[in-house]
Amino acid sequence: MSYNAPRFASHLLCLIACAACASAPTSGARASRAIFSSEASHSDSVVVRVVNHVDRPVTVFRMRDGARAPLGNVDAGAEGRFPLRAADGAGAHMVLAATPVGGHAAVESKAFHVEGGQVAVFVITPELGGSRVFVDWPKR
Repeated sequence: MSYNAPRFASHLLCLIACAACASAPTSGARASRAIFSSEASHSDSVVVRVVNHVDRPVTVFRMRDGARAPLGNVDAGAEGRFPLRAADGAGAHMVLAATPVGGHAAVESKAFHVEGGQVAVFVITPELGGSRVFVDWPKR
């Protein structure tokens, strides 16, 4: 096997770039950190924030114990804020779902647990499949 320095260098640069991309925080993680730092903590409520990166409005639902309850709509490229009573959000596992208005596609988050005082940030990506939920305590 022969040693090809230029080819080796290009492979090494590619590996370094891939490692940098993998360790960089996603735009969803950055958005959620900004939201967590701007929210106030209230033990009697749970706040669901939705960041819509889809090019049309979405309808957002809270799913819990098999029941689907609409939270509201979020405009294209906008953010929505949906406060819930702690009793409505805390306790059992919750799932958030979103459907683009006028579309048939939908996305559901993985089930997550949230407690009174926490904020859940649902980041909806254009392809829907990369959507994620981040849950944390806001800064006090």
